[in-house]
Amino acid sequence: MCPSASAIVPPSLAERLSALDQPDHASDTAAIWSSIRPVLVMGRVAMVLSIIVLGELFDDARLGGLTVGVWALIAGIPLFLLASVGITYGDRLAKSEAGNEARKP
Repeated sequence: MCPSASAIVPPSLAERLSALDQPDHASDTAAIWSSIRPVLVMGRVAMVLSIIVLGELFDDARLGGLTVGVWALIAGIPLFLLASVGITYGDRLAKSEAGNEARKP
């Protein structure tokens, strides 16, 4: 069966711009998560960069028999994993919330 012509032709620029003026009807939870998620992702990137910088700057300094770089890894890897789990969990919650909103009449 041949698809209809409207399914093949993408929307024009004017239609896309007018669609931006329409409210997206996002739930409060989805709106809050879309604000918090980028901060968590950037924090995770900053955490990795700070682990690298601490490891390079304080390579000779020792604390409790280990270098500061090793301590940065000991603390940083679990924090990175915890942030990743939090982001994944938040994505799943937001997706399930969006699914619940779509089912409501």
